[in-house]
Formats: sequence, C-alpha cells, structure tokens
Amino acid sequence: MKRLIITFTTFIFIPFTAFAKEYYELRTYKLNSPEKAAAFDKMMAAAVPLLATTELKSIGVFKARGDKSGDKNWRYVLKSCSSLDAIAESSSALANEGFLEQARDYLSYEKSDPSFSRISISTFVAFDGFPELISPGKDEGGKRYFELRTYESHNELKAYMKVKMFNDGELDIFADVGLKGLFFGRALSGENLPNLTYMLVYDNDDQKKSAWSSFIKSPAWEAMKAEEMYKDTVSKIISTFLVPTAYSQIR
Repeated sequence: MKRLIITFTTFIFIPFTAFAKEYYELRTYKLNSPEKAAAFDKMMAAAVPLLATTELKSIGVFKARGDKSGDKNWRYVLKSCSSLDAIAESSSALANEGFLEQARDYLSYEKSDPSFSRISISTFVAFDGFPELISPGKDEGGKRYFELRTYESHNELKAYMKVKMFNDGELDIFADVGLKGLFFGRALSGENLPNLTYMLVYDNDDQKKSAWSSFIKSPAWEAMKAEEMYKDTVSKIISTFLVPTAYSQIR
C-alpha cells in the first residue's frame, strides 16, 4: 500500500513541473445590477492601462454574450503572467488617487446594498502543450465571441488524465479542425476542484458549428476517446459564451 501511494503521488505531480509555463487568474464578479456593472466597467477601464504597466502579459475583461449565456451583469477578468507572485503583486499598480477617483462609484455602495453578491477567483497553470495565452488578431468580421469551458473530474487522477489527453493529442486535433484556443489551464485553486478550464475563440456562429462538427467526426478523436485510460475523465462540463468589453486588452 505504501508503494502504491508513493507511485500515485509521483505520477500526478512530477509531470506538471517539467516546463516553464504561464499562470492565469480568472475572477468572476457577480455584480447585482446594470448600474453596478456600469460602475465596475468605469473602474476597470481605468485599471487595465495601469495593470498593463506591470508584469502581466495579457488582461481580458468579458461579459455574457446574451441572455442564454449567463448573467449580463457579471464580468470575467482574465490575467496571464509568468508567475503567480506577479499576478498578486500587480494590484499595487492601482494604489493611486487617479484610479481611486475612477473607482469611486463602484466602491461607494453601502454594506446594505453591495455592488456584487460575491467575487470568485480561480488560478491555473498552463498546459505543457499550450504554454502561453495566444491573443487573437484583429476581428475582421465583427462577429467574434469566446467560449469559456470548464471540465470537472470526480477525482485527481482522472483530472490529470484529462490534461494528459489534451497534451498527448487533443490539442492537435483542436488545431486541425479549426478550434482556436486562447488559453488552457489546470486549476490550482478555486471552486469545484479538480478541474481544467480553457477558452476558445470563434469568428462567428458558422465557424463554431463547422469546427465542432469536424472535431466530433475526426478519426483521431474517435480513436483517442476510445482508449481505456481516458475513460470517465470528465464528470461535468460548464460552458459560458462571452464577448469582450470595450476596454478589454484581449479582443
């Protein structure tokens, strides 16, 4: 039994430290009304240029694409950096009077009427096969949107195997069929662990449908998902469709 435990621990944790990869923080602000969301947007529009002067590599701020994609008042803030320390230290850039003036409306709500119900925070380390966030180029058609996808697993070994599945071939299949990734990360902290989260970029609805249809029909995917070691790696999928705010760096 002792040997099994040592082997299991080594099997899960050693491969994740083999390469230098980016880290991500995803904050979900569950804002309570359109007015409070507008106050948040005013604050974050001032924050993004200040955060861009820190070691953060990319900053994206998103909202629900439509009524069926979640609460339109919520905001999703994605940060990428070379270390978790740098993400934590980036907030020091906001300690100036100019920013606090822009944040006044957001920060002025009383205890009895807060601006948000809660803020949830998750951190991730990038996959070996997708070590850096790839920001999309210019949106030529004006119909671009994003999909945030979270795959939960029922235990740590299955969560590891799903990440392995991506690294060992699923990422290549995505690229082959036109599923364009923004980032792929294994959750280090946050809600509903263990899980992995990634974001895809679609040019428009037709491109999304075509790419997923090609993926489902792909012989490589059919063969991969049939492998016994990848059985039951995902217990739940959560999908949210998003569009960038006007001030988001990632567009």
